Amino acid sequence: MRVGHGVARLEVVPGEPMGGYVDRSQGVQDVLDPLEVHVVTFADDSHRFALVVADLICVNVDVVDRIRTAMREIGVPSCWVAATHTHASPEAGCNPGGAVTPRHLSDRLEAASVEAARYAMASEQIARLSSTRTLVPGLAGHRNVADPPPMDIPVDSIVVTAGTDVVGMVVVSPVHPTVLPADNNRVSADLNGGIRRALSTPERWVVVATGAAGDISTRHTRRGRGLPEVDRLAAQLAGRVEPVPSYAGNSPAAAVRPPVARRVSLQPKQSAELDASRRLASQLQVGDERIRRVLQQGLRLAEEQAARQRTEPHVIDVEAVDLDGVTVVGVPGELFLELGEAIRSAAADQVRDVVVLGYTNGYLGYLPTRDTPPCYETYASPVSSGSGEITVEAAVEAAVEAARGRDRSRRTSA
Repeated sequence: MRVGHGVARLEVVPGEPMGGYVDRSQGVQDVLDPLEVHVVTFADDSHRFALVVADLICVNVDVVDRIRTAMREIGVPSCWVAATHTHASPEAGCNPGGAVTPRHLSDRLEAASVEAARYAMASEQIARLSSTRTLVPGLAGHRNVADPPPMDIPVDSIVVTAGTDVVGMVVVSPVHPTVLPADNNRVSADLNGGIRRALSTPERWVVVATGAAGDISTRHTRRGRGLPEVDRLAAQLAGRVEPVPSYAGNSPAAAVRPPVARRVSLQPKQSAELDASRRLASQLQVGDERIRRVLQQGLRLAEEQAARQRTEPHVIDVEAVDLDGVTVVGVPGELFLELGEAIRSAAADQVRDVVVLGYTNGYLGYLPTRDTPPCYETYASPVSSGSGEITVEAAVEAAVEAARGRDRSRRTSA
């Protein structure tokens, strides 16, 4: 397998709307730290797959399709596009259920993705992959609980080794990258950018994607709201992540194969669920003013969705790809951490290593479970409770099929 990496700047336009916070009223003022688009390519003589990770609030299906078309034209037959979900980026149409990406932003994202992909292909070298998992204590916690204890956050890393040297890492953080506040109008990669800075060296590139972060943030663990706090939290994570080289011995690498997809139909939120949300919102006794305000914002989003009276299902594609024995799952929405862990657990008997990405290949919004208590995520979600479990089932099926494809390709090459 050959692996390459490229990066390009995602330019911004002063005054353009910023995404991520409902109560944000001003557009882009300037740049706190540059937004980037990273591309990692995985190739052999038969196929090439690219993972695009952009410092944006979300990527909708329209821009994903556009980037995939552009990638095919330069020799990349299959491609995923993921957003880091930074809330300090231009607005990209991040509405529950998805929306149309602003054309001027779509143009810039496509151009940066192609530029970074060309760099990645030019830098490809023979490499092997492995994955590691690190628990980072006290980094973050459940965000919509008044006084939650800090959690041990599971951070996954895909380690790229050339010879005996670690030359790259794809780090997956299941934490909302939202240290900077709603009144910030300077674009930034926020926490994911800080992690990149903390782990990168002249000899090692680092890509930081966001995993099952739907209900996890630094709201109750951060000590400030500026770039110094971003860097402090990033250093806390980086101090725990050890990029161990992959020693694959003489085992052959599996062929690079196209991703496996499972199409899922999720029912829109029913009127009865909205009625229940209204009743519960009126009964909830929440002392934390910030949480109370967020809950009201979620209820307003629910009311807007109800006014549209959608009856047809929301259709998403959940995908999985095997990369040298590491099975990566991509979900076009905001998975709760428990759902990401459920995918890993359910697939464990048949798949060795599973890494779960959120915010990938589209944006549906939050995916509530049958037992999710009333909170901003359940109010803002465009789909019915239980959608989380349906998505997990599809993700496990895709992961198992991708791993089977790897085993078949190894037998053929042997």
